[in-house]
Amino acid sequence: MAPLHRHNSPSRPSSAAHLPARLGIAIALTLTGTALLLLLQVLLPWLLMGVGALVGLGLWHRQRQHQRRLYSIFYDQLRHHQGRLSVLEFAMAAQIPGPQARRFLDARAQDFFAQFEPTDHGDVIYTFVLPQGW
Repeated sequence: MAPLHRHNSPSRPSSAAHLPARLGIAIALTLTGTALLLLLQVLLPWLLMGVGALVGLGLWHRQRQHQRRLYSIFYDQLRHHQGRLSVLEFAMAAQIPGPQARRFLDARAQDFFAQFEPTDHGDVIYTFVLPQGW
């Protein structure tokens, strides 16, 4: 049997020859990572403010739509009940809780100088003077 010999390939460079290239890549990656972290540190407050502003704008828009809906229901109910409206009637029509309906009607009563009529059941009827032909 012939002994097996290992051949060292002269075309294969040693790992020491790749050291400068590897070191350059490591330095480039470190500098890039550091630059990205610094950029993120500078931009993060602005990004958070932008996201906060978008969320706030969305909430404002939603609240505004809700208010428009309530006003529309309020005016429809005033027409339907000839200017006389109870908290329960408005709450049922708007599908909102009673305390919210009362706050809304109290505010509109101040806006439009409504009168209040107590009922035998302890409720209050808001009486609004409607324009002629309404």
